[in-house]
Amino acid sequence: MPSALADTELDATARAVRTLRDKVMSRRIGPGQQLRQDELAEELGVSRSPLREALRTLEAEGLLVHVPNQGYFVVRLRPADLQQIYVMRRLMETEILKSLRKPSASEALALGNENARLKEFVASGSSLRVLQANRRFHFAIFALSPLDLVIRQVERLWHLSESYRAAYLWLPARQDQIVEEHAAMLFALGRGDLEELVSLADAHRAAAEKSVIALLRGEEDLGSD
Repeated sequence: MPSALADTELDATARAVRTLRDKVMSRRIGPGQQLRQDELAEELGVSRSPLREALRTLEAEGLLVHVPNQGYFVVRLRPADLQQIYVMRRLMETEILKSLRKPSASEALALGNENARLKEFVASGSSLRVLQANRRFHFAIFALSPLDLVIRQVERLWHLSESYRAAYLWLPARQDQIVEEHAAMLFALGRGDLEELVSLADAHRAAAEKSVIALLRGEEDLGSD
């Protein structure tokens, strides 16, 4: 019986983590906003114990910060913070991409399908699905690398900056271009040209960094008015 109860609490914690992460990434809970545990427990349909575990998990990922005697808040990043995140991503992702093996025919097909789904979500205006599909695409490529520990650190950086990149991914003028850039990356990967893949990924990431930081600086300017 205790084991079944523990499994139930683990399931509730995992569900709360997924739901809260999606809320933060889609900015339904914005940077700097405080999380009210009583309200969240009722909204998510979980008890306080698994909710607290979920909050600790998201704090460990860097999405939340705990302030003594106040509670949990969504992390608010500065432009300088995001610049450092992108520096770390560039260094680690370059090593990952340089270590990739060539995908099998089925893996190449799956990657192409993932980018096709992203294009469908762009056309339908489903912003959260665009965000999720974009992440799946990149990490499906990273999965071709043996550098699993490095990939975990990159994943943490993606979590940390996800809500800021979400605003960038929602720019209509940028979405179609992202799909095209992904297709070019897949072509280079299929030819085994990892040098070209790294170059394309650098340009892809740099465009995101420029837009995300510009959007963040704009938000800061609005907040100071």
